[in-house]
Amino acid sequence: MNDPAATDGCPMHSKTLSVDRRTGLILLVGVCSVGFFIADVATPTYFKEPFPAMLAMGVVTAQLTVICVWGTLVRGTFWIRLPWTLLLLVISWCGFAWGITIEKGSPNTASMLGAAMLWMFGFVTSFVPLKIAAMCFRWQIVHHSENNQTAARNFNYAIRDIMIGTLLLAMTMGIGRVMLPSDEISFTRALHASSLNEPELLFAITLYGIISLLVKLPCIWISLGEKAEKIRSRIGFWCIYCLFLAVVEIGLLVAVLGSPGSDFEEIFGGIIISHQLMGAIMLGVCCTLRGLGYRLERSVSRQAEPESAATIAAPRPESA
Repeated sequence: MNDPAATDGCPMHSKTLSVDRRTGLILLVGVCSVGFFIADVATPTYFKEPFPAMLAMGVVTAQLTVICVWGTLVRGTFWIRLPWTLLLLVISWCGFAWGITIEKGSPNTASMLGAAMLWMFGFVTSFVPLKIAAMCFRWQIVHHSENNQTAARNFNYAIRDIMIGTLLLAMTMGIGRVMLPSDEISFTRALHASSLNEPELLFAITLYGIISLLVKLPCIWISLGEKAEKIRSRIGFWCIYCLFLAVVEIGLLVAVLGSPGSDFEEIFGGIIISHQLMGAIMLGVCCTLRGLGYRLERSVSRQAEPESAATIAAPRPESA
């Protein structure tokens, strides 16, 4: 006869781990949400000087990447998370628009529209490459205790989650529209306000986005895909790699756009620290996820998933 204490020990331990993981995940989401929203509201006040502006760009870029990582790499159905991902993007812009209103003393349509265009540009340049990587290499962020039966059960909530996410997205976009003054709003005006129609600024922002992507992707792999004993050494190599990329970016900017003049040290020093800060935020968030039991793994093929689910669902002969 089995010992009840031994029989009951494993479920209690598993339940405790589950509660601890859920609590840790809620704390991580809460800290990220509050911290990033405060950063969004405060960001407009930092754009008066080049160096603080570059640091603010690093924080905002890291925020958009965290949103995109959740929207593309976390296990589950992409279409369920898409409205929630866009919801986070709109909330981020609302915080920035609120910061513009506080900084200028009144709503400013041009600044808000320009920020919306830049937000969307930064989101797309992070989201699309991560989605391509997820599709081509089948990358997924999964918890080691998850199984196919749990994953299959989560799909039952697809329609409900899509409807709730879409409703909240519509409400948030409505709030964002109310924040804008009743002036003319158009894509052309937003493009002009963002200055993305100017070739020099478009080149600078695009180059910054490309270098940022090359900086952030290794952070995700080091934190969630690398072996634990190699993380410290990989972070050391990453710091040198990040510095090298920043120097390459500075060289290309000078070669194409010329020297910025008296702001040389502030701008280029800001670029170097910006990428380091961005990577540090990504490493911190992803290492915390690793501490909660999450890993970056290759997903099984779609043909194998139904077979695995059927195997789990089928009763064992000895239990019949």
